[in-house]
Amino acid sequence: MKKVLILFIMSFSFGEAQTESDKDTIRVYRLGEIVTEGARGSQKIQPTKIKEIKYHEIKEQDAVNMEDLNAIIPGGFIQTNSRGESLLYLRGAGERSIALFFDGMYFNIPWDNRVDLSMIPTDIIGNLKISTGANSVLYGANVMGGAVNITTTERDNDGIGGNVGLQLGEGGRKYSSVKLEGKDGKFNYIGNLSFLTRDGLKAPKDNKFDFNLGKYQELITNSYSDRITAYLRGEYEIDDDNKIGVSFNHIDGEQGAIPENYPDGITNRFWKYPVWLRSIATVNGEFKLSELFSVKGAIWVDKFDQTIEDYKSIDFRELNSKQYDEDITTGIRVNFSADLSSNDKLNFAINGFNTTHTEEIDDIVGGTVTRDFAQMTSSFGLEYKRFLGDWVFTVGSSYDRFDIGKAGVFTEAEGSSFDDFAAILGVTYKLSEVTDLFANLGKKSRFPTLRESYSAALGKFVVNPDLKAESGLLTEIGIDYHGHDLDATLSIFANNYIDLIAQTSIAGDTLRRKQRVNLDEATIMGAEVLVKYYVTYDFDLTGHFTYMNSKGTVDGIKQNLEYRPEIIAFLQADWRLYGGLDLLGEADLMGNQYGISDLVGGLVPIDATTLFNLRLSYKTFYSENLYTFFIRANNILDQARKDKISISSPGRMIYGGVSVAF
Repeated sequence: MKKVLILFIMSFSFGEAQTESDKDTIRVYRLGEIVTEGARGSQKIQPTKIKEIKYHEIKEQDAVNMEDLNAIIPGGFIQTNSRGESLLYLRGAGERSIALFFDGMYFNIPWDNRVDLSMIPTDIIGNLKISTGANSVLYGANVMGGAVNITTTERDNDGIGGNVGLQLGEGGRKYSSVKLEGKDGKFNYIGNLSFLTRDGLKAPKDNKFDFNLGKYQELITNSYSDRITAYLRGEYEIDDDNKIGVSFNHIDGEQGAIPENYPDGITNRFWKYPVWLRSIATVNGEFKLSELFSVKGAIWVDKFDQTIEDYKSIDFRELNSKQYDEDITTGIRVNFSADLSSNDKLNFAINGFNTTHTEEIDDIVGGTVTRDFAQMTSSFGLEYKRFLGDWVFTVGSSYDRFDIGKAGVFTEAEGSSFDDFAAILGVTYKLSEVTDLFANLGKKSRFPTLRESYSAALGKFVVNPDLKAESGLLTEIGIDYHGHDLDATLSIFANNYIDLIAQTSIAGDTLRRKQRVNLDEATIMGAEVLVKYYVTYDFDLTGHFTYMNSKGTVDGIKQNLEYRPEIIAFLQADWRLYGGLDLLGEADLMGNQYGISDLVGGLVPIDATTLFNLRLSYKTFYSENLYTFFIRANNILDQARKDKISISSPGRMIYGGVSVAF
């Protein structure tokens, strides 16, 4: 940390600084947004709140991956599970019902319909757009809980520029990144390389939750991570209405899974991932077919390889088994748009992907088992918007389908399928120049993944091939205000689910395995508030607050839902002091929730916690380059928090760095 402090102190000798960064003018890759969520002039056109996390907000988190953005995602939180994966939840919706799109392609890995956010770099991200509630049917199948559109940056003016960054911190955190972007007439490009290594996450000083720690151990057991990423994209503008882009995204990483821990040392998963490798090639395009019709879309090829090492004990010396996974996915998203009149807009979307998953399990003593899985997911959606004065009406429907080609040893499932219809009704009303009202009602479904239905996860689950599709009826009403000094949104939502998939402990099972089951019924009701208040030119407040009441019913017995916090809240105060100096304070509240315990075989409460963060930064120009120096302390009070009932979150983490924009 001495190196970080020296770098920070030296920064004050570099001359005059800009007093206010141009926060909201970063251009993003327009081809990467297949479903356009915007406005027509000052008129809101979507019947729900599209929450945007902007470029400067991402940068102020000093994030090296999407997991670091946890606190600033409204109504959401990122949880690290017992497999070591960092997963997103929105308004109580599980990670498998949330679709992530990266430059237009479907970023979830279809085998389990989720993705580890700790492996997604942030250097190239221009913004995040988050849709919850009864979101558009144009997103495709399995988007019952929400959609997150991740869009990369794009250079606006001719020339060459970029950014170089370096971070050092506790837990052996070392991060470096270089981004180069350019524009020459109708051609623009971007390239990025990043390197991350981390010995581990620091355990809280008073870590009453982690019984795996040795007497003098400072880092959470098996919380190391290493990652190299590369991204390259080029875009050619044929003319004002026709564009094409090609991108390549490569992630090469390895990491450990923090082991579950209990007072008696009980745990049944000691995993490492020596291989986590993903390569994606995507082609995006936008074309105007006529005065009325246009099309926008993406096609991609995605290859994912992963190795899991399963050890016998906490010392990680003797292997039980190894699992080698390979996933190959090809996909397409196309959105046809028709401007039928100045007040009538029609969209027709095709979303589909085909994927194969092969897993080879080696028991180390010579036995090898190979299982093959295959699926095709498709969706055909139609959505109509009618503009009528201050009103905008939306109606849409889609046909969603999930076809099983192969299901491992469950050959009887081959050729079977799930299908369902989705629908949305929505309305917005412009109450004044600064205020909009909105309401929506939607029906969505989420099909069980092949992994949920047919995989035992190296003996950690009892397979349930009879899982049914989840179905949800989603409702929301709200008000959206955009004033000179204040932006605020209030939403009230009520979501009712049938056959929601949850985990349960197996009574009397000596291996302490779990099983996925369908709940009879579940309800999540709540309210959400988002606020951005510019108190003065030099001081602003940003916050979000979500309250949820989450209940489920199994065999007529009502119970709490696992890992649905009662409250999720965040408050950030940003004070631009003088001469480029900026002080940022944050409070991150996670309310009471429930988790599954291997000790009692049921749900147990997890107490609420509040974490506090501080960041001090300094910006200055030197030789026509913008230098940014920062030091950040997350969880500054070293508060112990549980990610899950048996997994500890990190304690105080201090790190700092410098970035140079040229």
